[in-house]
Amino acid sequence: MIGLMFFAAIGLWLVVVYRITLRIPKWFNLKKHAWVAQTLVALLLLVGPLADHLIGMRQFEKLCAEEGRLQISPAAVNTKRAVTQSGDSEPLKSYAIPISQLVVRIVDLDTGEQIAQFKSFSTPGGRLSGISILGNEYSCSANRRGHLDQIAFGALAAQTNLTYGRSQ
Repeated sequence: MIGLMFFAAIGLWLVVVYRITLRIPKWFNLKKHAWVAQTLVALLLLVGPLADHLIGMRQFEKLCAEEGRLQISPAAVNTKRAVTQSGDSEPLKSYAIPISQLVVRIVDLDTGEQIAQFKSFSTPGGRLSGISILGNEYSCSANRRGHLDQIAFGALAAQTNLTYGRSQ
């Protein structure tokens, strides 16, 4: 069913591109070489959304690799009980796609000292796919499967009897 919706969305987008490119000469009063403008607009409309997604996702992956690492303080060795604390998700600026960041802190329940921290990032993907129902939510976080620090996070969680957002 999703595949049919995907093909329907692509078909609809092709119809929109075709109709827009047919109207370019009329909108800009082009008589000579209208086909050049039509070709350029068609290429922009066909390749633009894909390029937006590819460039934006490359930025997202680089951001995850550079800033999404788990940072553990030396005080974590003596911690027996810990809890996660996070603020609100905030949007990041100057990226090709909308990316939001959430800072997660791991705090020792007995001392109140922060023993670890990591940033979690999420995005719906390219702007066009983020608007459509076909877009996915991409995320990277140290506590998610496939992350470079997943094993370290799992070990810390097991050692500290980690709870999420509440005390025991």
